[in-house]
Amino acid sequence: MAASASVAPAASTARPRARGLPVLTATLRESQALISAAAFYILAIGLLVGLLLPAFKTLNLGTYFSGSLGAIIGTSGVPPAVTFASYLALELYSSIFLLLFGGVMAFAAGGSIARNIEDGTIDITLARPISRTRYYLEKWGALLLGSALLVGISIFTGWLDTVLFDGATLDWPSFLLAQVDIGAVFFCVVGIGLLISAVMSAGRAAGGAATVVVVVMYLAQTFGTAADRLGFLKFLSPYYYAPAANVMISQQWTDAWKVLIPVAAGLVAALVGLVLFQRRDITA
Repeated sequence: MAASASVAPAASTARPRARGLPVLTATLRESQALISAAAFYILAIGLLVGLLLPAFKTLNLGTYFSGSLGAIIGTSGVPPAVTFASYLALELYSSIFLLLFGGVMAFAAGGSIARNIEDGTIDITLARPISRTRYYLEKWGALLLGSALLVGISIFTGWLDTVLFDGATLDWPSFLLAQVDIGAVFFCVVGIGLLISAVMSAGRAAGGAATVVVVVMYLAQTFGTAADRLGFLKFLSPYYYAPAANVMISQQWTDAWKVLIPVAAGLVAALVGLVLFQRRDITA
């Protein structure tokens, strides 16, 4: 009787194990404004290209795919093709996609952990109990799910263009391969953002730092393509290894193995962030 009485209080105070994916759900809820805005602009830009297709047909694409302008949008050296896919690639899937929507995901990833450290909610979450590894992996999963949502919106936009607008045709194999490139870019910037978030304690600062990394990547792509002397810079940009616009324009996926490089970079960055997050003193 005495033994059972001593066990009863301990059992009554045991904390129930956290069920489901609470951190993943909370992270998606925290990032829904950013992801929703990015999805809206992908859809809006894609539909605008379809709407303005007759006007775009009067453009001299050779001007846009060559020289310094081609370097800025990441299409330098690609022979122009007068197709709807080339217009869509020019306006939406050039390296500016990395700057705009990659920057959005980098900001969301950069602030994902640091924001919770800053406002103190991480202490409540880890007390549920949830291990740091599970916490980090659910954050990562939420951001990858958000990235997958944007890729899905991108595919839906391309399909909707072909339904709504005359002359808006796509070579679907090359278009879907371009989406694989986009997914690789997202994977890379999310991993880098998580690494930054794992070592910082201010949400906006961490998100801003991750976004700055994406801006540097974009500038490396721009200047590395525009000038031979700075050619080495292009290797610092994930868009060099996963050029979605080039795939859509040339309708072929050359050097497909290159897409593994930004994926590997994102994976390494995220795993290093996990190790650092496990070892850091959150109260510091």
